[in-house]
Amino acid sequence: MGKRYSKALYEVAEEQKSVDEMLEDLKSLKKVYEENPSLSFALAGRSISRTEKLKILDTLKNQFGELMQDFLSLVFDNNRMDCIIEIADAFIKKYDEVNGIVEATVTTTVDLDEAQASNLESVIKKRFSVNKVNLTKIVDSTIIGGVIIRVGDQVVDGSVVKRFNDIKKTLLVNN
Repeated sequence: MGKRYSKALYEVAEEQKSVDEMLEDLKSLKKVYEENPSLSFALAGRSISRTEKLKILDTLKNQFGELMQDFLSLVFDNNRMDCIIEIADAFIKKYDEVNGIVEATVTTTVDLDEAQASNLESVIKKRFSVNKVNLTKIVDSTIIGGVIIRVGDQVVDGSVVKRFNDIKKTLLVNN
């Protein structure tokens, strides 16, 4: 359901040349939803009256531009306020695809400095043929050394722990 709404929203935002603005609005809205889990329940559930819901919706809408306000009204009228995070995620994914952006997670035993992170971003850009990398760094001493890179559902595991386990498997199979 969220994909249909986000696809339509993306097309309208493109026509109005406001894709970047809509992206920021959706990220903000998603954050509000994540920080206030009861909001989805209040706007989508049956526990409060439509009048009360409209008051909450108006307060929510006031912080956004006109296109987002219209969109929220449409989603509310169709009783789909419980799909907001799904819609936002689908829109962000579409935006990233169109603009050649990937989300990458890098796990290392020590925190990467700016130069190391920059080098890693360059390697990921080349390997995945993209324009931009949003890098999330994770420090995990249990991998002992090396690096684990995750981009979407692809994982490049160059950790020392993986090498140890590979050697162990080889030894067990050969004995």
